[in-house]
Order: sequence, then C-alpha cells, then structure tokens
Amino acid sequence: MAKFSEYAKIIEERIRRGDYALAGLPTETRLAEEMGASRLTARRTLQHLIAQGLLVRKPHGRVAINVRHRRLSGHLQLACLAPTFQSTDIERWRFSVERAASTSKATLRVVDYTHWDSPVMAQVLRRGFDGVFLVANSEEIPPRTAEQLQRAKHLVILGGDLSGLGVPSVQVLPPASVSRLGDHLVQLGHRSVDCLNTQPRDAQIVKRIEHWKFWQKMRGIPGRLIDDPVQPYEHPTPRAYAALARLLKSGEFAATGLICMTEEAAIGAMRALHEHGSVLGKYVSVCAFGNNGILARHLNPSLTILEPPDATPYLRVCLDWFAQKTAPWAGPLLVEPSEVSLFAGESTGPGPAATVRGRHAKANASAPGKVLPSENGKSFVNVSA
Repeated sequence: MAKFSEYAKIIEERIRRGDYALAGLPTETRLAEEMGASRLTARRTLQHLIAQGLLVRKPHGRVAINVRHRRLSGHLQLACLAPTFQSTDIERWRFSVERAASTSKATLRVVDYTHWDSPVMAQVLRRGFDGVFLVANSEEIPPRTAEQLQRAKHLVILGGDLSGLGVPSVQVLPPASVSRLGDHLVQLGHRSVDCLNTQPRDAQIVKRIEHWKFWQKMRGIPGRLIDDPVQPYEHPTPRAYAALARLLKSGEFAATGLICMTEEAAIGAMRALHEHGSVLGKYVSVCAFGNNGILARHLNPSLTILEPPDATPYLRVCLDWFAQKTAPWAGPLLVEPSEVSLFAGESTGPGPAATVRGRHAKANASAPGKVLPSENGKSFVNVSA
C-alpha cells in the first residue's frame, strides 16, 4: 500500500471521530510533520481525499472537510461539552451520548470545559455542529453565557434544567422523586428524617432540597437540613463525612433516617456512621439519589438509592431532532421520566416506629436487594437477583 493511502485512512478515521471539528485540518506542512512524511506525500494524501469527496479545497487554497459531502450522506456532526471534573454522573452522561451516537449515523466530538465562561464553549456553539449536548455543571451561569445558550440552535442540556431559558433539557432523576426516598423510610417506620447535602447548590440540588422540605410538611415528618456544600469541582464525599462526624460527636444528630442529595454524600455519611458505631439499617437508615446503581449494589452495606433509567431513548429523540435540521423542538422543554425505580439496599431497615406487623414483617415487605415498584403500582425488574 502506498504511503499516501495509509495516511489517507488515518485522516479519514480522525474525521470520523471529529478530531478536526474545532481546529480544522492541518496544513500540508503540519500534516507532513505529524506523519513524519515529505510534503509531497502529504499533498498526495490530501489530493486523494479531495478526489474521494471527503475534503474540498477552498478558494484561498486551504483544504477543509467537505460539509456538503457529509450532509448528503446524512451523517451528523455532533459535539458533547462536558465538565473537566470527573464524577460518576458526568461519566454516565458521556457514555450514554457516545453509545447513542455510535448507533446512529453520527460523528461525536467530546470537548471538555472548565467553567461556563470557557472560550471553548463559545467556540463549539459557533462552529456549526448539527447538534450539541451540554452536560451541565454546578456553577451559576453568567448572564452572557445564558444569552449564548438561548441563541444556540440544536442544543440540549443534560443533567440540568435550562428549560426556563427555552433550551431543551433532559434529566433522568426528577427532584420531586425525593418523595420516593422519604416514603420508603416512612413505610419502614421512621418518623424523623434529616437531609444531607454537600454538593454545590446548583439548580438541581436546590430543587431537590425544596421538594424534601415540601415532603416533610406534607407528611408531618421532622428533620433538619445538613447543608455544607463544597466549591465547584471539589469532591463532596470527604465533606459529607466531616459534616456528619461532627454532628455525631457533638450528639446533635438524632434522626433515624437520612436522605442524601447525592450518592457521593451518602458514602461519606455511611463511613462517619460506621466509625461512630451506628449500624446502618438497624440504628440509622441512609438512602440517596443514585448515579447508575452499580456502586450502590457493591458497597458494604449496599446503599438504598433512586436509580436513573437508561437515558438512551431520550437521547435518540434528541438525535432525531438534530437530523431534522430546521424543525423546532417538539414536546416539553424539560424531559424527565414519570417514574423512577428504587433499589432497596441494606443501608435502610425498620425504624423505631415500625407498625404492629413487627419489624420482621416490615423488613420482608421492603427486603434489601430488591427493586421496589413505583408509586403508581407498576413493578420493575429485580436486577439484583
């Protein structure tokens, strides 16, 4: 095989992966340096791809990706903007987007950003992608960035709610589902339920806390809010451990049930309770909003969580919208599941106010390791069996 053909396959694969989506193709000189080849070979490589229709030479002489060729083939060029902070939730969204794109005629370019006002964000929004997924972070959105997001076409927010700005948003764990956690604890006999948050107070966390307060009033359940948020991109688990350890040491923690706003906060709280000698599921019950259910099932004890459903069906709707080019978004701007399953782990057990059926009967009704039905009575598969 001629060298230029070998290099052409490399460039074609890079284009398919979206490597040139932002910076564009390198010059002949730069390409020759990257490939360790002569400029003549680099020129023949580009000419070969131009002849195939994959590239096009512009009037000023520069070579660029042939957008018309991509559109005629129905191939979508997508971007996914994701925070640089590594968390299970962010990784779940990135994996879901990559999986959805891989099953469609789409090229996905994942681009990391460090904050809402990052120049790369504006660069991606202006670049002319067929669609952009933006995984939200916990920082407050500056007004200038909010205006950019409002003007952007074919933009979808993941893991956040910017529907108030007119931007389609997908979230798989509705804040109102905190009542599932609270009702689970009440059914086990708990009559005092605290709420722990160490995540930065973004819109999602604020809404979860608000719904917890509303659930408290509706059920008449006393409990305190333990709110000690970290700074954006700090890890919430050590802060949760320190916050609860401090309350346990001073004797200020008296609840028998604890709802954590994130799985990471629950892990820190569980460690603090363990070191204090509080047996989880016996003296104190802990539950949380989950990430994907895998970690929660393998903790010791396993953690009771709300499990996010598979996001793929929601992302496919977004991909269909991207493919329609000029069609307006159809349906509600905030897309979320109507029901969420609950994995009952070993971290929750009968409370001191268990009914006359007895603790043993109550424990059997909500046995650890089972996925419980939603509030409307529909059952979910017991994936832990």
